[in-house]
Amino acid sequence: MPRRAIVQLGLVGLVLTGCSVKVVENVEPFKLGVTNVGDAVKPRVERPEPVKRYQFECRGPNGLPLIILSSLEEVWANTQYKKFSDVVVTFVGPQPWVLTAEENAAVNVAVAAGATGTRNDIILAIIKACTRSNPPTISTALYGLGGVPIVKGALTFAPMAPQSAVLTKWLKEVA
Repeated sequence: MPRRAIVQLGLVGLVLTGCSVKVVENVEPFKLGVTNVGDAVKPRVERPEPVKRYQFECRGPNGLPLIILSSLEEVWANTQYKKFSDVVVTFVGPQPWVLTAEENAAVNVAVAAGATGTRNDIILAIIKACTRSNPPTISTALYGLGGVPIVKGALTFAPMAPQSAVLTKWLKEVA
């Protein structure tokens, strides 16, 4: 049966059963982000920019800065990530510096493992360990940050970081 005949039979069936179709005219065109008719008049509220807490100065093999970033995620996603031989981490967030719940949890793990120093210094070392260490000098770099306690804190803070496999391997080698 041709398609046209099927459509006609369907329409005849609708008419015979008493179904009706209401045609709506002058409907406002679809607007992106509008969920209700009342939303069309209200402007969309923009999400605020996240507060920048840290600055990551990523350096190349020659020690010169390559790029300055503002989050671990930006460091990990950067196209030059494998070129970073060192990353200098500094706190640039609002004062007074209050650690987040995730930062406190990582510091607590590091302190329990034997880390010493202020909580702020410990979290900076943990975050630096999460960035990137140059593979040929990783052992020296990690011992310079505080060794096993800092690495344990880093694995707590960012267990899925690109650097986490290297940190886990290093922990097994030194244990």
